[in-house]
Amino acid sequence: MLISLTALLGLLALAGLALYRYRTEQTQATQRQQLASRVFETTDEAIIVTDAAVNIIAVNPAFCRITGYSEEEVLGKNPRLLSSGRHDKHHYQAMWQALLNEGSWAGETWNRRKNGETFPEWQTISAIRDAKGKLINYIAVFADISTMHRAQAKIENLSWRDPLTGLANRALFLNRLEQALANAAREGLIAYVLLLDIDRFKNINEAFGLITGDAALKAIAGHFGQALRTEDVLARLDSDVFALLLPCMSADRTATGHEILVVAEKLRNLLRNGIEVEGKLIHLDAGIGISIITESSNETALNVLHHADIAMRQAKSADSNRIVFFEAAMGQGIMQLYQLEQELHQAVAQNQLRLYLQPQVNANGVQIGAEALVRWQHPERGLIPPSVFIALAETSDLIVAIDRWMMAGVCQLLAQLQARNSALRISVNVSPRHFRRVDFIEEIKLQLAATGADASHLALEVTEGLVIGDIDQAIAKMNMLSALGIHFSMDDFGTGYSSLSHLKRLPIRELKIDKSFIDDITTDSNAAVLVETILAVARHMHLQVVAEGIETQEQVDFLNRHGRVIHQGYLFGRPEPVEQWLEKLPVAV
Repeated sequence: MLISLTALLGLLALAGLALYRYRTEQTQATQRQQLASRVFETTDEAIIVTDAAVNIIAVNPAFCRITGYSEEEVLGKNPRLLSSGRHDKHHYQAMWQALLNEGSWAGETWNRRKNGETFPEWQTISAIRDAKGKLINYIAVFADISTMHRAQAKIENLSWRDPLTGLANRALFLNRLEQALANAAREGLIAYVLLLDIDRFKNINEAFGLITGDAALKAIAGHFGQALRTEDVLARLDSDVFALLLPCMSADRTATGHEILVVAEKLRNLLRNGIEVEGKLIHLDAGIGISIITESSNETALNVLHHADIAMRQAKSADSNRIVFFEAAMGQGIMQLYQLEQELHQAVAQNQLRLYLQPQVNANGVQIGAEALVRWQHPERGLIPPSVFIALAETSDLIVAIDRWMMAGVCQLLAQLQARNSALRISVNVSPRHFRRVDFIEEIKLQLAATGADASHLALEVTEGLVIGDIDQAIAKMNMLSALGIHFSMDDFGTGYSSLSHLKRLPIRELKIDKSFIDDITTDSNAAVLVETILAVARHMHLQVVAEGIETQEQVDFLNRHGRVIHQGYLFGRPEPVEQWLEKLPVAV
């Protein structure tokens, strides 16, 4: 049969197209093969190719770089030669089950390099089958994720560890404390929390510098760590505050409590015996507060830590007992003080304070002045004496507000006395916190100007705490006020360690002998000698003396025999409201 020219040309065209396609496909296959080979050779991820019997038939350069093995060392061998020994059989069973059922597996695995170092890797394994579904190869691709693990570990370390000492930080300690609470509730065991505050650690930083201070903290952490058990948790919560969680394998509070006291005293002895830092032996001490975790503890971790903190603060303020167990009464007392502080804020704002006066008389019993005192007329609790709230106020600027209220009241009183032609002198206490304020002098000038009070009838009672720190500035302020005619009285004289040295420099006109010395002058020869000495000092320095707390005529007679003394005490009158005190004053002619 003859084929037309047109048909022949069509056939030739189809043959040419088929040939072109074949050559194109061959070229593309070659390019793909070259590309795959290039990827195999240059990728940063390790590649292992095995046969169906899981014998290695090829590895890439990244594999050799990551594992340390050459290709010749691993060809024909099973990949288990990389096994780190970290994974149990269940890990590998799950991997092979996924390969059989799904044809692939991916996950994190720990393997071992040729040098014996273990490392984490993220690995993907695929099962390769031919067109008939027959398994012919396995291909494993993995990346060394050691750097990522180290970064995660660093982040975790920063989150849970103190960067200076490497100890647990507050977050980790509270985490372990929550676990201890759960264990106590579940197993009925006891655990203890110790909070330890190093005494006067600030002095080390100031004397030797912060670098030495940091070295001391690291040394302390090291000594404490060596003294504790592996199951104990040691943390650094603040600059010089350490916390310990000590679990006990018993529910006997008496026995375990004794053990904890032994541990606490052991830690104190480590500090007292001295910590060697940069060739220097630094002797320290600490106050330790202890709270207990029991099966019945219905507390949060924060509450348990707070209880230890309350006990620690009591230990820090104690002269002898430096290890204190928390008791529920402590927490109740703290809450009561907190409530009292809040109410004291209202007392100042709502004019609940009251001005009281206690007479001061000369040797003949004639009143020549009075000390102004403050009382708090609480709307529910009644009259509250200063011994209850002044110490609380002195921890904040509440004492400044009370001082200002008192100063205003005293200046108004002085103006009233002047209107009655009375020359009585009124003394009033000034807190160190108030005295140190930059506007202290201007405040007093404004009060004097506003009331017209005579400054020469005003006496400010100060304590040695006023001059601790910048004594030159204190002297300058006192001199400025003395220039106005105001007198200064050193209150509680004899109870401080440096009264005589201060007297040489301060513009003091008067000494007040503390009641604690007056109480025993007629029965205790030592007290008598001490008061005689104070009177002798005052006489030589031309200072006036006020003895407070006088309750018997025998005390009066003793004082009068040894000097010219102004008397103040219950024998001559108890503190009374200013209105009643004014009513009793004779009318001056």
